[in-house]
Amino acid sequence: MTSLSDEQYQNKFMHSLFNSADDPNEEDDEDCHLSQHEWLCPETTSSIIYHLAFLAPGHGDSVWNSSECIAQHLLLPEYRTKLLNNRNTHDMNWPPRSCIEFGAGAALPSLVLLKEGAKKVVITDRFVNDETFDALRMSVDMNAKEWNLSKEEVEDSVVVMPHTWGEEVEKLTQQHTNNSSNNGEEECKADLLIASDCIYNPEYHTSLLESASSAMNLKSFFIVGYSLHGNVQSSQILNFFNIAQDEFGLKVVNEFTKEYDGQRGIGSVDKERGTVYLKLLIKA
Repeated sequence: MTSLSDEQYQNKFMHSLFNSADDPNEEDDEDCHLSQHEWLCPETTSSIIYHLAFLAPGHGDSVWNSSECIAQHLLLPEYRTKLLNNRNTHDMNWPPRSCIEFGAGAALPSLVLLKEGAKKVVITDRFVNDETFDALRMSVDMNAKEWNLSKEEVEDSVVVMPHTWGEEVEKLTQQHTNNSSNNGEEECKADLLIASDCIYNPEYHTSLLESASSAMNLKSFFIVGYSLHGNVQSSQILNFFNIAQDEFGLKVVNEFTKEYDGQRGIGSVDKERGTVYLKLLIKA
């Protein structure tokens, strides 16, 4: 039996306080820190299998409203049009050629992009332990089987990798070179970038923008989804978009909100915390 450190034991104990022991999706193996779940997309019969890592960084062991909201807006054509098409900018070819998700957690948006046929999907999160990336790879593999994707197709189209915002940003764009008609710098950029509930801590705003802007060209779209969790003043969260504009030349070209009955990720029934804000950014 694999022993847990004191910190891991305490984390596991706290986790047990907030999760039902009768959850049929929880793994029975006490040595396994991964659990399997199914997301049913509202208004469709589509479903996606995903895994959560008990020892994931931050709150990556839960699915947050913004992740589900972005996934739904990428999967349903009418929702996708509302999000990505705007008269103030260009339209995106669908499916996108190359995509990056930051702070992916369960990576629902990335899995939708794989289902939709994106040629390259780069799924990233901060490295804390291997379990987070084991969970992501399991999700990719199980859904690929459901969608009749071969092992070769998955290897060509999906990269699961650790990434700390603001560090080694060139590695993000290196993942796209095999899909480019040439290896010019602009061709190596991503078409679509996603950050779901990644801006709740203002300390990391600049670092996230450094990573995102480095992987964007003038045709790239950057989807930022978030809720206001009350950990800091709302003005501090919204300052992310001021920094994006003033320091990185990224402007908001589309935005709207979607109401949820509370925040799923933390089990809060506060409707104000459940509201998701979606904003679409491009390089000015």
